[in-house]
Order: sequence, then structure tokens, then C-alpha cells
Amino acid sequence: MLKLEHVNITFHRNTVNENHALKDINLHLKPGDFATIIGSNGAGKSTLLNAISGTYPIDSGNILLNGQYITYQKEYKRAKHIGHLFQNTLKGTAPNMTIEENMGLAYSRGKRRGLSRGLKKQDTELFREHLRQLDLGLEDRLKTKVGLLSGGQRQAVTLLMATIVTPSLLLLDEHTAALDPKTAEQVMKITDRIVQKNQITTLMITHNIQNALEFGNKTIVMSQGRIVLELDKEQRKQMTVEKLMELYSTAAHDQFSDKMIL
Repeated sequence: MLKLEHVNITFHRNTVNENHALKDINLHLKPGDFATIIGSNGAGKSTLLNAISGTYPIDSGNILLNGQYITYQKEYKRAKHIGHLFQNTLKGTAPNMTIEENMGLAYSRGKRRGLSRGLKKQDTELFREHLRQLDLGLEDRLKTKVGLLSGGQRQAVTLLMATIVTPSLLLLDEHTAALDPKTAEQVMKITDRIVQKNQITTLMITHNIQNALEFGNKTIVMSQGRIVLELDKEQRKQMTVEKLMELYSTAAHDQFSDKMIL
């Protein structure tokens, strides 16, 4: 489903601020994989997702999605196949448009647009049904402007917008970090339900190590622009937060391979 081969990105090359943000990244996700990514600030986590989405061009290497090279494909073209959520709950929606209008824009992604601006009745019913599954009472607030929603409600709507047309790949960049703990837990449960139901291949950055081990079937650990650990489903079963922190500390400093450490 997703394959990265020897991907490198350097910012501010040949200046005093040069930063080799991604260093020879190799990554392979199978269809339906849900991989969580952890690492300290500056480890390259967000840069990795932005390279995949096309926000940042890469210096060298290859990126393949569904067996097709997208290495030099423009971001707007990748957006037809990739959903992307951010930590900032204000991103991804138009605050002065209603829930219904925002979902209509998302639903039209990748489709040929006609001259009509109106929403079809069956589309509205579809949006209401999807919103009902969030269990947030938003199915009765289709005419509410998104800017009036709480952070958790808005992020849940953004998640729905990113998946209402099932993407090939879903990128989640700490999408619950700006929420209070209770709301973050609720949005994570909604996320997991949508991903599992639709079998969406997913990459999720999180600073919550417990979530990194609880959700998905693979955990990736990054440090200083490299992938230093990659834990599969069986390895994660034996892992605790304390063990993972110890492994991370060893791998980040000594650059051992995951096989040697585990």
C-alpha cells in the first residue's frame, strides 16, 4: 500500500541552519496497516507525513502508493487519495461554512464537479447518517457553522471529512494533542472505529506512548530523522511503556537495529 525507499530531506542546505530532517527512511505498510509513530520533538515525525502528503518535496529516494510512484506528484493530486489531519483543530475545515457544506466539499473530492452548487437530498441524508455514528449529536446540527463547534466536535467532523470518501491512506499528525484528555480519548475511539471499519491504511503520530501501543498493529519509533525501532503486532504484545522508553533511549543513542535490541 505504502512504500518509502531511501527517502531524504534536508532543510536550509549549505547554510548554518542546515537540518537533515529525514535520513534514509525505508518504510513499508501493507493494506489495512495502522502504524503509530512516536519520537521526541525534532525526530522527523511530522516531516515524514508531510513528505508522504507532498507538502515537502524530498531530496532523494522514492515514495510509492498503491504500487504507483508519487515521488514528484503535486500535493493537490495526492490529496485525492490521502486524508490528512493535524494537531490544530482549526485546520481542515472552513469555519464560516456549515457542517453540511464542509462535508459536501469533502464528499466531492476527486469527483467531477458540475455547475450545480446545491447539495442533493440523498447527500444530506448520507452526511446525517455518518454524523450519527460519531454519537456527538451533530446529525441534528447540519446547518451549524463549523467555527461554532468545540475543538473535539470540530476534529471529529474533520476526521469524518477525511474519510467520507475512503482514502487509500490516512495521515494523523497528533490529531488529539490539542484536546482535553476526555475529549481526546473519545476522538481516538472514533478514529479507531472508522479506521477498522473501512480498513484504512493509517499512519498516526502521537506523544501518548500508551496510545501508540494500544491502537493499530505496528509502532514506529523515530529519532534524529531516522526510524530506529519498528515493532510489529506480536512484539507490541510483550511491550510496556517502560520497556519501550528503555528501548528508545538505547536505540536513539546507539543506533542499534530493532532486531539486535529485541
